[in-house]
Amino acid sequence: MSDPFFGVLAPDRWPALVLVTARVGGLMAVAPLWSLSTLPLVARGAVTVALALLLVPLAPAAGAPEQPFAIPLPMLLEFAIGTAIGLTAAVLVQGAALAGEVLSLQMSLSLGPALLPTPDTPVSGVGQLKTFLALLVYLSAGGHVMLIAGLAESLRVVPPGLPMAGDGARAAAGLLGSLFTTALQAAAPVMGALFVTTVALAIVGRAVPQVNTMLVSFPVSIAVGLVMLGASLEVVASAMHGWMHGLPATIRTVLDGFRPPLPSH
Repeated sequence: MSDPFFGVLAPDRWPALVLVTARVGGLMAVAPLWSLSTLPLVARGAVTVALALLLVPLAPAAGAPEQPFAIPLPMLLEFAIGTAIGLTAAVLVQGAALAGEVLSLQMSLSLGPALLPTPDTPVSGVGQLKTFLALLVYLSAGGHVMLIAGLAESLRVVPPGLPMAGDGARAAAGLLGSLFTTALQAAAPVMGALFVTTVALAIVGRAVPQVNTMLVSFPVSIAVGLVMLGASLEVVASAMHGWMHGLPATIRTVLDGFRPPLPSH
């Protein structure tokens, strides 16, 4: 049969299939939603293989290594490319989660687990709220589709099995810096309000020494933080939406770091 699906399973396409599967596996390991621990590994593996079968026709033919010990290195490089593509969106979602954890600490909500009679009981915090918000924005903006499109584009820009430039690791490491930038921007509205509240309480404590500002600061900080958190959700969601729409450009920047070097004349 001349079905394209059976052409993918031809013996001469097996090396490309293995390399593409490794690249897709790197994406699935860190990409938002696909990397959730609640997703069964069997389902994640099935999706990985299905995507690899769909993407193999876009990849050029790759030769099999001549020596068995040379097989792991190309697969690790392909896994690294997929991981770098997945990190472009993962840093945005994890940055929002980090912002929520910092706000929870500043609002004194992080004391909840320490004061519980059963410390092992999980407590829902601001970090979970920010994470769910980022995931919803990620899905509404089509971030999961952008990652798959970027993965397909990577097969053209960085063909599997070919040597790649050494700047790819630097580009991927640069994404970790954007994690803290995203967290700072997502937490800025509430952090600003909490800073003003702390300064106001300090002034009250100096002006009226009879007031126990240490005791008053806990409920005031929680109240101001929760009010500002609710008021800033729309602004933060709009900013996240803009970040998600910038994913294709970020993916292209990362892929340019992995682009194979041009042949010297």
